[in-house]
Amino acid sequence: MLAAVVPMKSMDLAKSRLATVLDSAGRHALARRMLDHVLETLRQAGVASVRVASGDQGTGDLNADVTAAARLVESEGATNLLLVMADLPYLTAADVTALIEAGRKSAVVIAEAKDGGTNALLLRPPTVLNFSFATNRPSAATHGKEARKAGIEPLFLRRPGLARDIDTPQDFDSLVSDHPAYRVFRHVA
Repeated sequence: MLAAVVPMKSMDLAKSRLATVLDSAGRHALARRMLDHVLETLRQAGVASVRVASGDQGTGDLNADVTAAARLVESEGATNLLLVMADLPYLTAADVTALIEAGRKSAVVIAEAKDGGTNALLLRPPTVLNFSFATNRPSAATHGKEARKAGIEPLFLRRPGLARDIDTPQDFDSLVSDHPAYRVFRHVA
């Protein structure tokens, strides 16, 4: 059984690196819209079990919160974990399907962000990997090393919808200029 988890910082803290271009209410609205998009995209791709691992309910440490979520879904019978970050406004159902398909070739699939971070993982079983998310550090390579330590050759999946997260003011400027669903945010930038 496949279970998807979408980690989400507390809405009060979400997208803090965009504080120079969006006020708190704008960052909250942007984070909410991107989260809703990711959740809807997962549903469109046919993923039946989807939950949000919210920073409001966790420790505030992404690695600890994701580890707890992986243990929970595994205890509920999940054999595969699809972990997808909440700030992927370009994510498509085809991207999700590609992740799931890649999981048939490797027990660890890593969707690498444009900056070398990790925007999604497919893991079999859900707890096969020690999570190594970090700000401003290429966590995709670190997740690859963790997979190899577990005796698994990871598969790196590179797709535009999985690579383009929104972390910086430059990311935000590109988003509001080229994505119709986010142009409403132009007036606040």
